[in-house]
Amino acid sequence: MKLNITLITFFSYALLFSQSFLEVQLPTPDKLSSLFIGPLVKSTIHYGVTPPNYNGKVIVFNHGYIDLNQGQFLFDNSFYQDTYNQGYQAVFVATTRGKGIWINGQLLAESIDIVTEKFHVSQIYLVGHSNGGKASEAAMFQYGKKEKVTRAFALGTPFWGTYLADISQMPWLNWAWKLTGLNEGARTSTTYYCRDVVRPILDNHPDNEPEKFVVLGASGFYKGSTIAAPAFLLTGGILFPVQGVNDGVAPYNSTLRPGADYVFAKNDPRAIFDHLDVGLGQFSWPYITSYLENPSQRSNVSSKKNRNRYKIESNYYIVHSENEYDQIVLDKNSSYAIAEIIHEQPNTQFDIFDLTNKKVITPKRYASKKHQTVIPISDTNLKLKGNSRFAAFIKQNNGIKMSLEHIQKDKFQLLKVDILSDHNTKTLVSKTKVWGVITRTATLAGKKSEKSPEIISFDHKNGSYYFDTSVLEDGVYSLFLNSEHKNNFKRALISGFVVGDVKKEMSNIEINDQNENVKNNIIITPNAVKNEARISFTGNLLPKELTVYIHDITGKQIKNFKIKTYQKSQFDISNQLQNLDKGMYLMRIHGFETLRFVKK
Repeated sequence: MKLNITLITFFSYALLFSQSFLEVQLPTPDKLSSLFIGPLVKSTIHYGVTPPNYNGKVIVFNHGYIDLNQGQFLFDNSFYQDTYNQGYQAVFVATTRGKGIWINGQLLAESIDIVTEKFHVSQIYLVGHSNGGKASEAAMFQYGKKEKVTRAFALGTPFWGTYLADISQMPWLNWAWKLTGLNEGARTSTTYYCRDVVRPILDNHPDNEPEKFVVLGASGFYKGSTIAAPAFLLTGGILFPVQGVNDGVAPYNSTLRPGADYVFAKNDPRAIFDHLDVGLGQFSWPYITSYLENPSQRSNVSSKKNRNRYKIESNYYIVHSENEYDQIVLDKNSSYAIAEIIHEQPNTQFDIFDLTNKKVITPKRYASKKHQTVIPISDTNLKLKGNSRFAAFIKQNNGIKMSLEHIQKDKFQLLKVDILSDHNTKTLVSKTKVWGVITRTATLAGKKSEKSPEIISFDHKNGSYYFDTSVLEDGVYSLFLNSEHKNNFKRALISGFVVGDVKKEMSNIEINDQNENVKNNIIITPNAVKNEARISFTGNLLPKELTVYIHDITGKQIKNFKIKTYQKSQFDISNQLQNLDKGMYLMRIHGFETLRFVKK
């Protein structure tokens, strides 16, 4: 069974207008062409035909991504036909593609009012695939529609977020997230936003009724039956070492909404399918209908999952294709490493340049599949080249790890970093530097925030490293964490954190999703620097002298230089940037926002 490639063909349908939705009447399932494409640019309610054996029950399907909503009644998905055959009224709701759980939840709540009034029912059933399940809980509890929902089914919903969304907040890695086709709405799907904002708000909400949720979490990212989806093979491979068993987008543990009924256990042989399959009627409808027919049904699957997932570890650092300054250097005590590479093009050829002996090495491959390659590394001082954008996770075999722990301190978090080793940790820690590049990506309500990156340092105390986030503005931050012991090892880790009073902020969420725009008071021209570069300042009285710091994308300082201002506002810095390798850099000047630029 393959996903049909459709051409744009329109049915004649009636458009009815509500405040936020287009309303579209579908034909009966047998007359619904696989070539049908309805409205894609506005939130839409697609009404199924009322079956002749209508049982008085209405099921509302919600995907959460506007142009994927129709996947719930097209593309060989049996949901519409199944509900029609068994006498249920089907309604398919598309909210928005990229505005996250709170906006989609508010829109879904509005659609529930529309649907219950239209069909003269007091309650409906919800079936939410992926982020549609998160919109369901927001609609029910944050926006007060729990009394209108008999039961909510969540299919592959990442209630605790997904590491793929964490990656998406790194501008130089978001192409990997985009390969899934789910490249919007990631701000409220990160592991740290879900852990620190969504779960505390909804799990502790006075209206929370977790027993109304039935969860179907899949475990087979490598075994999709509906579409040849190399991107899901890629993303499942990224998730596996970080979050374990997954369906290619949602880790199984992330689908476990506290207090819900879990249909499948982890690695359940009935659920070895991917994130697309779990959203199809032919896979999920038999389990949904068993709960519809037996309202008191409960499964015997329990979860021993640790709810406080505040600590993560890394045994790698990252080499990025865009940065010529990135090299593969083995740790002092390593004789061997593995390069786990994700790449934008399905099939990418790699060469390794031995910088010491100045020769090209054709690498052996342990594994190679679409978008993913594993290469063994036994030498040091190497440069990796490929004919596609890539990111290589260089994993060492010497037992040195970096861990990040989030310690809650009032409304702020204390970030704690430890260097873990099978060897003498005390010696390693005493000479290790820990720093990070942070970017405020969103407000606590999940609204986009276009802030410039900042470089933060961690203070060494009692064998650990700490950063107190209370010095920062309230909001949601991405974090690219790095540690290095010169001539010994380096490690990296992608994560994030939340700063501020979440409960206070979330008490008044507005549906308006206007971006927070912050204008830089320093500009580099052009942003992609080749031979010439100028920096300009606005809105500040300049001191007589400025020190400019250049950092690589990890935040490590590469060089610094001084500028005599003479009260001018524009300066030629071409000579200072001329000898930089190609790649991405950060420019920092004390008192001004940090700039990201590219050297061509």
